[in-house]
Parts: sequence; C-alpha cells; structure tokens
Amino acid sequence: MKYLQDESFRFYVILLFAWILIYIPYIGKYVRLISTMIHEGGHVLMGCLLGERTLKVSLFSNASGEAAVSVSNKFKKLLIAIAGYPSTALIAFLSFWLLSKDLHFYYIIGISLITLTFLLLYIRNIYGIVWSVSFIAINFIVLYFKYQTLLELMAQAYACIILLESVFSCFILVYVSFTSKTVSDASNVSSVVLLPKQLVALLFTAFNLYMAFISVTYYFPSINHFINQN
Repeated sequence: MKYLQDESFRFYVILLFAWILIYIPYIGKYVRLISTMIHEGGHVLMGCLLGERTLKVSLFSNASGEAAVSVSNKFKKLLIAIAGYPSTALIAFLSFWLLSKDLHFYYIIGISLITLTFLLLYIRNIYGIVWSVSFIAINFIVLYFKYQTLLELMAQAYACIILLESVFSCFILVYVSFTSKTVSDASNVSSVVLLPKQLVALLFTAFNLYMAFISVTYYFPSINHFINQN
C-alpha cells in the first residue's frame, strides 16, 4: 500500500498498464482508436483550415482509420497528409500539460466533446459509430457520478495511450513503407514532394519521438525520491 500512495509510482504503473493494454486482443484495438481519432482529426482540421470539405471519417475494428477530405491542389494535399501523425504527438504533449495543471475533469470532457463532434459531423461507418457512442458513454458515466479517483486514472491512461501510439504507429508506418505498397500518409506526402516514402516515414517518426522526449522530460514525474525512500 505504501507504493500505491506514491504519485510517481502510480503514474508509472498506469503507463505500464496502458502499454500492456494496447496489445490485449480486442480491448487494445478499442483503446487505440482514441489515438486513431486524433490522427484523423489532424487531417480533418487541416482540411478545414485550408477550406476543404471532409466527406466522412471511418474508424475500423483493427484500430485503423480513414479521413476522406476533398483536395483541390497538390499543396493542400501535402499539408493534409502531413497533419495526421504530428497531431497525435502534439495532443499527447497537450494532454500531459493539462494533467500537470490538475485538469483531469476538463480533459475527459474535452476528449468526449471531440468524439461527439466527430460522431455528429463525420463518422459514418457502423463500427466507428458504435465505438464513439460507447466511448462517450463510459466517460459520461464517470463524469456524472464524479468518480474522482477513477477519472484521474482514466485521464492519465488516455494520455499515456496517445503518447505510446504516437510513437508505435510511426514505427508501423516505417515498417510498412519499406515492406508494402499500401497507400499511407507517407506515400501521399512522397507523391507531392518527390521524396522516398521511407524517408518521409522516418521524418514523421523523428518528430514524434522528439515530442515524446519533450513530454517525458517536462511532465513525467521523477522517481528519485521514491527510490531514495525505498
């Protein structure tokens, strides 16, 4: 019990739990869709800023997603394609900043409102709708009954999942870019700037790793005092 009372220890237990959770069959794919939604949201937001129209967003049971955004020229295609992967890293950083300010309650509200907005405006496939409704419902129950401890644990878990996926998804992108001809953000960027898609994937990975490093440096709690006490 002494260990569980230490905030640093609890944080790293949650981080480890989130790491394990994303690899558990079915459940892992369900929670990874949090990061997928943010990724697709990056494409949607960039499209909106450029005056393009989002036709639909699909979230799939294998934790992948797809944003159908109209593209009127190559420059806009480039910016929209770039926006996805960095969005997850930036939101992970923002997540830990909010949690460092003890804004767990508002963080859960925010991520629920983002999901609701996507559900109402963009998500049109059945699995995406079911996932969005269930995710919002889970958050609403915790918020409504004000389960403070559970709310804080969930907020930290969400932030950790987004951070981990911001890095792991880039590793997958690099692997796919070297081994497959599958269309990806890297190949879409490559088709415009004429750089090898493998290099583009590595650049995405470098940025997300850097943002993850910044998040860890600034917002991960120190375990030195815990080690010294034990």
